Amino acid sequence: MKKNIKNVSIAIGLIVSAFTITSVQAQTEAGKRIIDRDGELSKTGTLQLCVDYSTLKDDKKRKAYLKELDLRSQLSEADHKNIPLHKVATSMTMCGMYMSVGKPVSEKSRQIRPLTFKTVHVYPDMYYVSQSGIVVDAYERKEGSIPPKLIHEAPKVQESPTLKK
Repeated sequence: MKKNIKNVSIAIGLIVSAFTITSVQAQTEAGKRIIDRDGELSKTGTLQLCVDYSTLKDDKKRKAYLKELDLRSQLSEADHKNIPLHKVATSMTMCGMYMSVGKPVSEKSRQIRPLTFKTVHVYPDMYYVSQSGIVVDAYERKEGSIPPKLIHEAPKVQESPTLKK
């Protein structure tokens, strides 16, 4: 009986392995079709596509750019909703922001944690704050106002009264 269970276990393992290998090969072939495609846009850098989109006037080209960026999984639902309105909202990607309102006048970034970057994007009328590529805040830019801080100082914490000796 132990030998029979062992044989069944081996057979099930072989079937699962064969299925896994087949699905991995299928994903690899699909991946190759996406990576090894022809066309001017497929060779252009992602950030360049995002910035160039804001200057396009032709709807056919705009659709091609959107399709290419969707293939690269660069756009969120908020991007698809706000780009045609030329509006920036929180939860948009940085790419979507560039597509919607163009390239900023200035940007300043800072690493706040390992692999986490915070950036202030300066536009003529707004400050947009992004963190790790997602717009998290927006501030109106007024004369005399100070731009958002990249680093917030931790407040002084008083020691616990129960731990005092």
